[in-house]
Amino acid sequence: MKKLIGLLCLPALLLSGELKDSLLQAKKEQKPLMVMVTSESCKFCTKMKTNTLSNGAVKQNLNGFLFKQIDKEDSEAQHYLPAVHYAPTIFFVSPKFRIVNSVEGYLEPADFNKWVTDTRNKLGMTKNTPHKSTHPKRDKWMYDIASAMDYAAQSGKQIMVFVGSSRSKYSKLLETNTLANAKVMSALSNFVWVKVSKGDENAKAYGINPSSVPTVYFMNSDMSELAVAEGYFEPSDFLQWVAYAKSKI
Repeated sequence: MKKLIGLLCLPALLLSGELKDSLLQAKKEQKPLMVMVTSESCKFCTKMKTNTLSNGAVKQNLNGFLFKQIDKEDSEAQHYLPAVHYAPTIFFVSPKFRIVNSVEGYLEPADFNKWVTDTRNKLGMTKNTPHKSTHPKRDKWMYDIASAMDYAAQSGKQIMVFVGSSRSKYSKLLETNTLANAKVMSALSNFVWVKVSKGDENAKAYGINPSSVPTVYFMNSDMSELAVAEGYFEPSDFLQWVAYAKSKI
């Protein structure tokens, strides 16, 4: 955020480049700028654009925003934006170059729209949707293992991969009961949470291919295995798996 504010101190003749041009345009037109940071091999960046950002309600709610997409490896992104751990990451920037909100990872349209509405409210913009003004919660899940590895390596965390199926009642129960338990969430605070479906080809490339679900893999940031918990567990039993995985770090 400080880097963006610092742009105001630079002579106009020194401001060149696509991201900086977009920031200057936002200032000139007095409109907020939505910056989407992507990466070359990020399938969820593509899904974010084709599914979420193309959604009618989201497009309506983004009326009045300027848009800029930039690769996380671009020198401008690294120089002027806060550190981006994984893609996609979206920054909502005010005309005064202040970051109002930042959204990490893929979100479905309804969830992303809450962030847009929250940004509009903070900027005092006219509401374009009938949604209630509630501050959105960040999604604790990531859905791309490569991005999770990158984030885990940079943050010094381990990785938990939850493999489930929408047709498995025990997958749903593990997610909504065990993984939502306060003690379990606290015990897993130093893990990056990843959720994939059984048979996911991307997961298979990392050796994540259980015969049954739910299955939880506890991994180091390089995807070397710590422990594998197969089946449904109540919170107290699952905490023992977490403790065992931590003992292997």
